[in-house]
Amino acid sequence: MPQYSEIEKTVADAVGGATDELVALAQDLVRICTENIPPGGQERAGQQFLQRWLGERNIDSQLIDLTRLDGLTEHELFHRGEDYERRDYEGRPNLAARLKGTGGGRTLIFSCHMDTIAGDKAQWQRDPFGAKIEGNHLYGQGAFDMKGGMAAQAMAFKVLRKMDFSLAGDIIFETVVDEEHAGCNGTLANRVAGFNGDAAILPEPSSLQVYSAFKGSRIIHLTLKGKSGMSFAGEELVNPVDHIGLLIEGVKRFRDVRRKKIPRVVEYQDDPDPAPIFMNKLQAGAFNLDVPMAIPEQCTVELYIQTMPGETHEEIDSQLLEYLDGLVARTPELQQFELTHRIRQRWLPGGHVAADSPVVQVLEETTGQILGRAVKATGAPFPCDAFVFHHFGIPAVVLGPHGAGCHGPDEYVEIDSLVQLAKIMAVTAMRFCGLS
Repeated sequence: MPQYSEIEKTVADAVGGATDELVALAQDLVRICTENIPPGGQERAGQQFLQRWLGERNIDSQLIDLTRLDGLTEHELFHRGEDYERRDYEGRPNLAARLKGTGGGRTLIFSCHMDTIAGDKAQWQRDPFGAKIEGNHLYGQGAFDMKGGMAAQAMAFKVLRKMDFSLAGDIIFETVVDEEHAGCNGTLANRVAGFNGDAAILPEPSSLQVYSAFKGSRIIHLTLKGKSGMSFAGEELVNPVDHIGLLIEGVKRFRDVRRKKIPRVVEYQDDPDPAPIFMNKLQAGAFNLDVPMAIPEQCTVELYIQTMPGETHEEIDSQLLEYLDGLVARTPELQQFELTHRIRQRWLPGGHVAADSPVVQVLEETTGQILGRAVKATGAPFPCDAFVFHHFGIPAVVLGPHGAGCHGPDEYVEIDSLVQLAKIMAVTAMRFCGLS
């Protein structure tokens, strides 16, 4: 395994020497509520804070107003959403900063999302915005996804800015809005605004594992619809709740159908169920006194279908609907209802970066050196906004810190992994962008 050069070791040591500053930045970010609750979001305060932090270190950055960005809403990837998924970007700017190289090198993008999920605060044992440190753990909403990784990338960017050498290529550091809930219009906006490069690294939670592939996802609501009421006068009413189990069992069998049809992707070759189907939500009626005591008109189950790189939403939809037609045809109980489907959120395609891509090779090598062990890129167990970069011909890979509790109570990030991550980012940028 190649060893550090003297200048690379100097940079890694400088990152290590800034540990207190790195942890303080992660804490400050966690303390700012940047929840994404469509149609709006609260990212602005976080973006303004980070812009001030950069400015105090003589790093210029800009806030990008998505509502006034020419070409954004007209772009084919722009997702408007409808009813409860509608998006509004007033007062929700992106941030972008560029460390300009001397020329002739490759440009690397450090890309983070500022928004977090909202979460159920009642389930937390700690203050979700307290940024409390217990041992090696920094607790807080978004600490793992992805404000810890954001702080690590910001620190790598700051250290490289201060060193007395120049890179040949540029480094772009960005924090975007609306990544959660399959938004991704924020990630799109910075591409439309011209902050593009030769590769991107996203610090999604990965436990310091390099992910060169990512999954896709399709969210579909299936509804059994009948007739609401109570049979006090002897009417014959069929309750969809009584029969939703047949549909659920059918979906379970559809999982087996999917496993036989999915394309084989090398990054997921060791995954026994690389494209699972989750049933996340089940709804019929409401527990309110203004809702009549009655058999519900309909019962809906939400399917979250993960997909492999190379699959299209047309293929997924066709597989499911063809299967459901057969399920209803052989299940008389389901024929009593109207079975409908509705696509929710945007289609997130999967993707992967070739193993011989420069960003994959540099990141594997550098991560291995920092961690002291061999590192081989594999596939992420989740979808993300990396597909937007791929649409623009920019290979995007994932590398984030250790932690736990992502999207749940008492989320935390491991502090020592933030330091390791920042070192990896700094040295990777030097190797990928080149020295002038």
